[in-house]
Amino acid sequence: MYNNDHVGIIKIIMTQQPVSPENILADGADYAEFKGVQVRKATVAAFIANIELLENAKASPEDKHQAIRVLMDLAPSIVAIGLPQHVHFKNEIVESIIKEAEKQFTS
Repeated sequence: MYNNDHVGIIKIIMTQQPVSPENILADGADYAEFKGVQVRKATVAAFIANIELLENAKASPEDKHQAIRVLMDLAPSIVAIGLPQHVHFKNEIVESIIKEAEKQFTS
């Protein structure tokens, strides 16, 4: 009913209806749009996986550097879906990446 419609998602939130993944992303869809940003499915999982890589003591400096690049690329999507309104990242690098991405939505 509300698939791929950020206005519909806002309606769900405003009416306090429970939300299932399929309410946000229809079967077969690869992305949904939030605040003008196309957010690809599995973005949150990829973001978390890159945080884990960044914090992995066995990861090479190059892998950590690439993880930071990916986190920076994904951060606007994470902000657009509203995750930072509910989550504080313990990793200071990740939190600073999120804070920088938030600036795109306040200007």
